[in-house]
Amino acid sequence: MHKVKLAEVIKKVDKEEGLKIMKKSYLFAGVVALLAVIAGCHFYGQKSEMAGMPAVNVTVADVKEEEINNPKTYVALVEAINSVDVVAKVSGSLDKVNFVEGSFVKKDDPLFIIDKDTYQANYNLAKAQLESAKANLTKTERDYNRQKQLSAKNIASKATYDSAESAYLQAKAAVSQAEAQLDLAKIDLDNTEVKAYIDGYIGKTQVTEGNYVNASAEPLARVVQINPIRIAFSLTDKEFLELNAGSDKPLENFVINIELASGEIFSEKLERVFANNEINQGTATIAVYADIKNDKGLLKPGAYVKMFITSSNPKKALVVPETAIIQNEEVSQVYVVNAQNIATLRKVELGEAFDGKQIVVSGLKAGDRVIASGMQNRMMHSGATVNIVSAN
Repeated sequence: MHKVKLAEVIKKVDKEEGLKIMKKSYLFAGVVALLAVIAGCHFYGQKSEMAGMPAVNVTVADVKEEEINNPKTYVALVEAINSVDVVAKVSGSLDKVNFVEGSFVKKDDPLFIIDKDTYQANYNLAKAQLESAKANLTKTERDYNRQKQLSAKNIASKATYDSAESAYLQAKAAVSQAEAQLDLAKIDLDNTEVKAYIDGYIGKTQVTEGNYVNASAEPLARVVQINPIRIAFSLTDKEFLELNAGSDKPLENFVINIELASGEIFSEKLERVFANNEINQGTATIAVYADIKNDKGLLKPGAYVKMFITSSNPKKALVVPETAIIQNEEVSQVYVVNAQNIATLRKVELGEAFDGKQIVVSGLKAGDRVIASGMQNRMMHSGATVNIVSAN
């Protein structure tokens, strides 16, 4: 048996371990190189794919300046500008009703006749009493003048003169009293014809012919004016200031559209409009009253209607389709497309929206093109090339 030296054994072992470590190092380096090649190929493939990405199909809309006349909607109450209860001022039998219920009557038309014969007789009596008083005045005046002359010549006694003077003064007073009685009789006679105080439509009569009526506040009928007619509605203090902004004649440059129960809508320019003189503290609103023409009589007092107010002098503003707006919690944006069909995100400040359109206060100018649809495509981003399919 050969004897092996310890140093030779150790040297041999070290050599074998070194070879193993070297092989492991080569293997690790090879794996790293392979991974690098794979990663490079993947990155190159991605880059190539990005470079060859197709254009995104979109529709665009031009930013336009339009007249803005967005109607403001209110629920309004229809009121009569003038309305009068027809009442009897004399008592008596109702002789005649001179109108058709629901018809139009004019001012001073006789509507009811109340016991006219009786009051005509009273008038004639008062007139006769006045004539008698005047005749007595003539007699007493002659006696007084005669006694006055005799007294001046000391022919008549002082007592006789005083008596004649007293009779004369009483006769004058009696004439004045008779004249007053005749005036009262004339007023009563005139009031037997109950007349209309205004032009308007008369409603149902509360008393029919043959009934006895009293001079009281109980109405016999009611007349209301419906042309023009009044629309009453309420505005918040902010709305009131907005409607009055920049106007020398507050609330007068507006047109109202009224929707009836049938769905019919008609437009009228305000003839007269005024606001109440104080704000309702309970509702923080101010009452506004608008008078408009009602030639066809379609509006009736007491009805509630939907009213739309538009300005007769609308302002201009830039508008885009509502679909063009990209909205998040902090900012509003749109995609703007340049002449090379490159889309860029742009921040905008918005105003009101109406009829599918959005007012843009700042961030755009007339003539800009914005993407109206297609921005939801997953390949859409700021800087992307777009293919315009159609334009709005």
